[in-house]
Amino acid sequence: MKYLPLALLVLFVTPVAHADDGTGAVREVIDATAANWLPESLGNEEDVFSEDRLSRLFSKDFRTAYQLASRNPPYDLAEGETTGFPFDYDPIAQGQDGCSFENIRIENDGDGQIAAIFNNRRCFSDDPSEAPDTVLIFHVIEEGGRTVIDDIYPVENHQTGKSIKSELKQTAGQ
Repeated sequence: MKYLPLALLVLFVTPVAHADDGTGAVREVIDATAANWLPESLGNEEDVFSEDRLSRLFSKDFRTAYQLASRNPPYDLAEGETTGFPFDYDPIAQGQDGCSFENIRIENDGDGQIAAIFNNRRCFSDDPSEAPDTVLIFHVIEEGGRTVIDDIYPVENHQTGKSIKSELKQTAGQ
C-alpha cells in the first residue's frame, strides 16, 4: 500500500511525458513567426531558426541543411560575417510581405504530419475570400528519443509545394 501513491503518479505522469507528437515544436515555430509579424515587433524580430531552436526542434538533417545553406545567403554578407539567413523571404509566413497572423490552427494529421494553418494575408484585401489561409505541412520524425521537425512543405493551390529542406539543400550546393 505504501507504494500505491507512487504507482499512481507514474501511471498518470508517464503518458503525458511521452505524448510528444511534435505539435509543441510546430506551435513554437509558428508562434515565434507570428510574433515577428506583429507591428510592434518591427526591428525586434526573434530568430525563428536560432541555434537553440535548430538544436531543440529540428532534425539533424534539417539543421545540417540550414547551416550549410547559411553559408550561401541570397544577399551579400557584411564584412567579417561568414553566414546569413539562407532565404530571401520568410519561409514560415511564405513571403516578404504579410500581415499579423490570424486564426492560427495546429492540427496533427497523423503519420508524422502536422498542419499549421493561419491567415496572414487579410490586410491586403477587404474581401476575405481573396485572403486564403496559409497552410504548411510539417513532417516530424522521432530522433534521439524526441519528436522533431524534419521538413516543412507549403501547400500551394491545394498541392504540396517544394520542401523547405530541399530548398536549403539546393542553396547549400550553390
